[in-house]
Amino acid sequence: MSLVLCKLPKAGLGNQLFPLMKGYVFGNLNNLPVKVKGYNQFLIGPYLRGDKSKRNYAGYFTFQKGMLRQKIDDWKLFKYREFEIENEPPLTKNEGVPEGKIYSFDKLPHWSDYFYGLKDHRELVLRLFNNLISQDIKNKVAQLTPPIIGVHVRMGDFKKLRPGDDFSKLGVVRTPQEYYVNVINQARKLHGSELPVSVFTDGHKHELKLLLSLKNIKVVEGNPDIVDLLLLSKSKIIITSAGSTFSYWAGFLSDVPLIMHPDHIYESIRPTSLGQEMYEGDFDLDQPLLVASIKSIK
Repeated sequence: MSLVLCKLPKAGLGNQLFPLMKGYVFGNLNNLPVKVKGYNQFLIGPYLRGDKSKRNYAGYFTFQKGMLRQKIDDWKLFKYREFEIENEPPLTKNEGVPEGKIYSFDKLPHWSDYFYGLKDHRELVLRLFNNLISQDIKNKVAQLTPPIIGVHVRMGDFKKLRPGDDFSKLGVVRTPQEYYVNVINQARKLHGSELPVSVFTDGHKHELKLLLSLKNIKVVEGNPDIVDLLLLSKSKIIITSAGSTFSYWAGFLSDVPLIMHPDHIYESIRPTSLGQEMYEGDFDLDQPLLVASIKSIK
């Protein structure tokens, strides 16, 4: 018998979801069991930086077990040590899957096309992802009111933009707060009302003074990271943080306008075939679908 192995990287939730969901898609397409390794992690970085999120994801998914049980399951994988390993196979259905193979998924995608492969199976990803979420997490999300404008502001290990830096040529850098303020003000003007804004961030309030100077805006606090990701995905419009896979996963799971910083738009997050149904791109008021979507917010 063959199997699929998802080895989660030492990274944030968004980055961990790539090998996880690729492995589950491949396993589903080829009727193979899926095993997950590395979900009990301790990362020192968030503590050293004083991040709000310590990236402890226990209890998020149905496959998760305690530290000891995970160690036992990892030890059991030794019985497959003679299996042939194939790394990152294409997400396709293969006729006649051979015996004695491990299909391993552990890589992060290239920034130029984060959802390459997954986009082709979006509906399957949505179904599998929902099945993997623990019932406790689902209950928490169901108790919360979906945002109108959901804004993700990535800070944490993202560097501050320094005077003279060219944001368009830099990665892992915080999106300027002036950008968020400008998009929010334009969206409100278009709608003709002071639409409420919910901010999702791993930063602290004192770091968001410019953004929080706006009226009718609040920071969403106190939730597990995955609750915030799911809640953000339920917004009526999502404003992403450039380069943040947390933002992009919320967009991938959503069916609403997805606003991207114009300096960091590459390949689409969702299938291009959905382009006539849901807007994705920069805040361009010459785009009829975007304008209609914002005007229709109730």
